[in-house]
Amino acid sequence: MKETFAKQEANPLATIDTNGDLTSVDSIDLFVPKRDEIHSGTIVQISDDQILIDIGYKSEGTVPQHELSKLSDSVMQKMKVGDQVMTYVLRGADQDKPMILSLLKAQELQEWEQAKQQMIAKSIHNGHVLEINKGGVIVEVGNLRGFLPSSCINLEHNINKKNTNSQNNWNHLLGQKITYKIIEVSQKRNKLIVSERAAQKEVQKSKREHLLSTIQISQVLSGTVVSLEKFGAFVDIGGIDGLVHNSEISWKRVSHPSEALKVGQTVNVAILTLDLERSRIGLSLKALQQNPWDNIQDILIEGQLAYATVTNVTKFGIFASLKDCPTIEGFVHITELSDDIVKDPKEVVTIGEEVIVRIMSIDKTRQRLRLSIKEVVEDRFEDSDYFLYLEKSLSN
Repeated sequence: MKETFAKQEANPLATIDTNGDLTSVDSIDLFVPKRDEIHSGTIVQISDDQILIDIGYKSEGTVPQHELSKLSDSVMQKMKVGDQVMTYVLRGADQDKPMILSLLKAQELQEWEQAKQQMIAKSIHNGHVLEINKGGVIVEVGNLRGFLPSSCINLEHNINKKNTNSQNNWNHLLGQKITYKIIEVSQKRNKLIVSERAAQKEVQKSKREHLLSTIQISQVLSGTVVSLEKFGAFVDIGGIDGLVHNSEISWKRVSHPSEALKVGQTVNVAILTLDLERSRIGLSLKALQQNPWDNIQDILIEGQLAYATVTNVTKFGIFASLKDCPTIEGFVHITELSDDIVKDPKEVVTIGEEVIVRIMSIDKTRQRLRLSIKEVVEDRFEDSDYFLYLEKSLSN
């Protein structure tokens, strides 16, 4: 029909029949406009009670007053004699009565044709929510009304909805502008179905393709936490979900991401790993935090005593975070737990227990701290403990 409109505009003496086909005429005498036809015409007169339009017939057609009252003031003010307009024949010239034309009906048919072309093009559009009904919402599609079923509304609206009444699930959307994609058009059945989810998929696909073509290792991006799993958190960085493993959330031990993050939280992350073929991205929060090992020499000294909290117990020993530097963990081997033989570390300590440890070695390069509980009271450290005590006392 789009081509038909174009051809008809080029030839005002041509007619579009009810099947949408263009019929050429060689003589005005043979041209008799009939009901339901669409014609291009020229405005020849504008008055308060009618508009006269020449569509190529021996007499002009009339747009009656009752339709003029439906036209907006802005539209009426813009129209002037000589303008080319599309018209729809409400009453043909073959009825021995004045020919009645409609601008609104012609515009409506053009709107339907445009909606059909937009559906074919799979293009994305914006429109305000006009009404709420039981099955979904009504959305403006140009000058038409599209139906957006509940099943096609973005799930995120459920999270942010203000009204929890199941009968009015979408009241909070009234007046809001949403993005949609036309998925079904049937003028005969007055059916125009749109989908917000389909539009969202298109937008995300475009964002994802752009992101994958520009993303780089170590790049810092802003994202939103979308889910928390036992092993880490997934963060949406613009159409793609990347994984922040528990070990990359903080320098401090994290057993579950909920200890540091929550769904919906906005965070800055660094790109750690990239697998473009499988669209897998490893992210890190820890990479953007101050590395406690950078100034470890200003905080800890080999041989000193320190307070620590047990963070994990394994069959080979325990991990403990230092009170003066909680983001750093040290390891106490099972042989360093006690002078007695220990078969299972759980027999000696429990997670969360506070203990006194001695720092046996500091490996800044490998970021490893070796601790001992057994060596806490060893006589060989008596002198160094005394001098450290004096040094701290004087500094205070």
